Amino acid sequence: MPESIFKRNSEPGLSPELHALDRCRSEIIDVLPPYAWHGPTRAATCYVWPSSECPVGCGHCNYASPVSLGQITRYSVARDPEPVMRVMNSMGLWKAVLSGGGEPMVEPEFCELFVHEIDSPDLREIELITAAHFATDGASARAHVNRLVRAWRTRSTDRHAADFTIRISLDWFHAQRIGVEAAAQVITLLGEDDYRDVGCYIRSVLLDGDTTMARLSERLRGRLTDLHDYQQKILLPDGREILIYYKNLIVDGRMTQRKMSRLPVSVPRESRADIFGKRFLNDAGKHVPARVYNGPQVRHLDGLACLIEDDGNIRILEGSDVNRSPNVRTVRDWDEAVTMLYADPLTVYLVDNGPLELAHLLAESFPEAARLAADTNQLYHLSEVLMASPDRRLYATLRALELHEAEGRVRVDHATTDRGWSLLARHGVTRPDLEARG
Repeated sequence: MPESIFKRNSEPGLSPELHALDRCRSEIIDVLPPYAWHGPTRAATCYVWPSSECPVGCGHCNYASPVSLGQITRYSVARDPEPVMRVMNSMGLWKAVLSGGGEPMVEPEFCELFVHEIDSPDLREIELITAAHFATDGASARAHVNRLVRAWRTRSTDRHAADFTIRISLDWFHAQRIGVEAAAQVITLLGEDDYRDVGCYIRSVLLDGDTTMARLSERLRGRLTDLHDYQQKILLPDGREILIYYKNLIVDGRMTQRKMSRLPVSVPRESRADIFGKRFLNDAGKHVPARVYNGPQVRHLDGLACLIEDDGNIRILEGSDVNRSPNVRTVRDWDEAVTMLYADPLTVYLVDNGPLELAHLLAESFPEAARLAADTNQLYHLSEVLMASPDRRLYATLRALELHEAEGRVRVDHATTDRGWSLLARHGVTRPDLEARG
């Protein structure tokens, strides 16, 4: 497996001893034969980030930042769309989403190309997630939406039919930056006869004391229904029902409890990750983000939930180590990418069990893992937090391999894994006595 494919040992400031732990993890993976069986290989859903930048820059967003003045901070897939389209069109998608990372519509040409060219035999939905910042007035809303809708309607007859939906991100934090008018302009436009085949709903954040949706409903001359199962609707005079779906607020990232205490809104109990996450539990009582679509109607997937970041790195949602990401520019297709991802025992473990189980596994020797899982109020990016240090990454790899070997899924080179345990011992991390534990 070529070294250039992965972002290995790229963390600044690590000591040589900690780098050695990551090198050992890489060596373990490099000598590991393919698994006898692992999780699904089809990517049922995929989110692509055309950009990491956003002109809105909400205070609660862990990723989006205001657009740099005259500077490009990262290499965006929007400048070279062919590789991302090639990989995504080989995934077998049910749903393809333009997302962020940033605001997709800072790259409108890429969004139009994507809507026009994304394809799969199973494709049913194409979705654009946007803050609608471009809709400064009716004319600007019409110009941008027209181009997107034209791109969708002129898809080649060789491509499979798919619905097109504009999902508007609007919550208290967005409203402090750009108000509700931009969202209202897009929703009003989509009420015209020429646009009635375009889907539209709102994704918000559940907060106490937030009047944003009431303001939007008033602006649209609609009626706001009661909240049920994190959803409510705006009933419009033209007969349309605009769905609002609320997610939980990520706290302890860019937004902290201290910052929240200064705001006129607050986080209700229903917005805690442990409460909100119950919607996504599978039949085994686990939340496995890599296997679930967390939209208004929860869907447990027969494939994987994936994302392609603006720099081209391919990830399984909460299912792969961000330090070992294949890139759309260095793989031929999705088959090659998913083979590389499943070469990592942590991917196999996370696709089976999800990040909360990873926290339990790590807590055997890293008690802080349980605290991170409990205190980090987010359903996503938790695996990244848990695997933020080389010792935890190596430990989790070794423990996952022990479990997988016992299940007969993989043959392990014990000379390499024993060296990993020896390296960890030098950092005060001991191998758990599994036999004594029974």
